[in-house]
Amino acid sequence: MQNSMKTNILDNTSTSNEIVREGIGISPGIVISQVFIHDFESFDPNKTAILYKHINQNKIEEEKERFLKAVQDTTDQINLIMNKAQSMIDSDPLSSLLDAYQHMLKSSRLVRGIISRIENSHINAEGAILEETKAISEIFKAMDDPYISARIEDINDISSRLLKNLQTVSATTLSQIQENSVIISRKLSVADASLLNNKAISGFVVIDGSKQGHTSLLAKSMGIPAVIQIPDILDIANSGDTIIIDGTYGKVILNPTQETIELYRKYRADFLHWKRSLTRLKDLPAVTTDGTYIQLKGNIDIPNEADFLNESGADGVGLFRSEYLYLNRNDLPSIEEQLNALKKISSDIPNKPIVFRTIDIGADKIAPILGYYQPKNPALGLRGVRYTKSYTDILKDQFKAVLIALNEIDVSVLLPMISTVDEVIDAKNLLLKAAEELREQGTVIPSYLPKLGVMIETPSAAIESDILAQQVDFFSIGTNDLTQYTLAVDREDTLVENLYDPLNPAVLRLVKLSIDNANKNNIPVCLCGDIASNYHWTALLVGFGIRELSMPAINIPIIKERIRSFSLERMINLSNKVLSCHTKEDIKNALLEFDLN
Repeated sequence: MQNSMKTNILDNTSTSNEIVREGIGISPGIVISQVFIHDFESFDPNKTAILYKHINQNKIEEEKERFLKAVQDTTDQINLIMNKAQSMIDSDPLSSLLDAYQHMLKSSRLVRGIISRIENSHINAEGAILEETKAISEIFKAMDDPYISARIEDINDISSRLLKNLQTVSATTLSQIQENSVIISRKLSVADASLLNNKAISGFVVIDGSKQGHTSLLAKSMGIPAVIQIPDILDIANSGDTIIIDGTYGKVILNPTQETIELYRKYRADFLHWKRSLTRLKDLPAVTTDGTYIQLKGNIDIPNEADFLNESGADGVGLFRSEYLYLNRNDLPSIEEQLNALKKISSDIPNKPIVFRTIDIGADKIAPILGYYQPKNPALGLRGVRYTKSYTDILKDQFKAVLIALNEIDVSVLLPMISTVDEVIDAKNLLLKAAEELREQGTVIPSYLPKLGVMIETPSAAIESDILAQQVDFFSIGTNDLTQYTLAVDREDTLVENLYDPLNPAVLRLVKLSIDNANKNNIPVCLCGDIASNYHWTALLVGFGIRELSMPAINIPIIKERIRSFSLERMINLSNKVLSCHTKEDIKNALLEFDLN
């Protein structure tokens, strides 16, 4: 494959049509490869025109089958929601609502109308859904009946579910891309990104996106060079084009000349040489010059990433984001499937601890199987532990998978998006109930429960960290969301991206407060946010009192080298100086001065 790839690249460079674009590099590395265009728009109710597409007569039956599959998938999801979330459907109104949804998905006016529009108007399923939904809504609005008018919301919800499932069907093509391709896309959703095979995909370029978005974090976690914010990339690129991505400096070169290819082959060789030079640290501890040991763990999204942690010398998995088990599918993962995922990770990093974070669905991560939920402000809506509190059976199944795994694996449970102590108490009671049910069924589990931790990623959790520390076994500080919520800045909104800054004194004080309260109560505290992987921050975080950092595997060697370069005393002095600063500029200057001395 590699030899044929190089031949293709040389063949494609006989002309000098080189195009260079500058974007934002979000994951370091250099790749020379071939383009694969993935130009599928995500559903945006404010930009519905983008979903319309006229189809030829010979494609009508195929489009109808595509729509009917989405209908079946949506029906299956409604059935599973009814079966899995018993606590949500005990009341007659909700049970009746879900029954109504099932009827709408049968041979209703909505479904018949959509099929008719595909046949007669020769438009795609998405366009037909939007047109039929609009037509029915206008009829209902004209009726002077509050009950009928209220049904518009139900029809819109079913339409949204159908559209989301049509997205999911389209997204599956990502898992079938030819090896070593570079994906170019308008917007790569988290669900799409979770399908990427880091052993087959060599990089990606995305028009939209932010440095702090979940897609960017996933790219870093998978070690795939990536660049965002190149507005015209889809206008100038074609599938099969030769492309160079420099994920460190944010440069993209289409149809490079042979001279450019040779230059970037040298750059890539230098980069890989530097990475290999850090492998000498794999089996050495991350210990300061005066003997303080810092655990370096890895963040992973899918079980297959665990082998990279082993190669980097990680001390374990500090964050396994279990929500990726729920994306791009039309059924819920079973207890056995989640148990097997934990076993797979453990087999790749044997005898090392794993922190299993319960699903953090909501905000930018939508799992159609759990229902299409679109609040006015996704970041402040039903997400994290709030979601699983509504769907307690789902959380209970996750707890059961961990309890069974505990027979063989050192695994802990981490609760996301905690904002009150009551949420922790409710989760602890559910964990006890899950253990009782397993024992009643005759399932062998240990006599003890797994360690239970919470994410400190809301200001309220940080402020109450002294009380939370008395309820749990460990903290994990998520600085990405903590920064977002403290500064009231959407970290995925490029228009306010410049305001998103973990160096803000308010954010740093909340981080320090959480660390101090964990240490006072003798519980471990790990920092797993994006700043854990930035070597400029390492000395400051260790000086604050952090003794565990969790990050993408690719960053572990350089962070280890950083820790081994300084004394704890010097890092504490830096942290004290930073805490006395009142502006971001003063803090940046303090960090720069530390680096230069």
